[in-house]
Amino acid sequence: MEWGRFVDSFKLITSDPRLMKLLWSHVTLDEAKRMGTQSGTNAVVEFILYYFGKFDLDSVLKTFRVIGAEYSNAYIYSEIGEGGSRTVILRHGMGGAASAYYGASFKALCDRLGMEAVLEESEDQIVCKIRGAETLQTITPRTFKEQLGKESSR
Repeated sequence: MEWGRFVDSFKLITSDPRLMKLLWSHVTLDEAKRMGTQSGTNAVVEFILYYFGKFDLDSVLKTFRVIGAEYSNAYIYSEIGEGGSRTVILRHGMGGAASAYYGASFKALCDRLGMEAVLEESEDQIVCKIRGAETLQTITPRTFKEQLGKESSR
């Protein structure tokens, strides 16, 4: 996959995890949650729609795995699927604020998909249990014409 040009379009960068740990140590849990919710509600959704042309659980998980774990090396990604639920573990070692950020972002994305996300946050990792994975919802971007039609009907 060619992630580079998509990552460049959204101004994503890679950074040393030690620097990120220092950065997160200066952010309160409330600030981190607010930033994570905002990111998961807007920027991450836009990136996923831009790259995949759809927004569903598989594209969300792939973005966390490839961009967060493989490209930026921000955490170690693990995933377990059991029936209609999935458990995602992000091990990062960057402190509670990083867990709050990743957790809030993940929860906002799951909320957008209409799935329940139960979070377990610690200083070193986040565990996200996703329920409702058997009723996956896909959101596709609207065309310009569809957006105009929706705007005029308001």
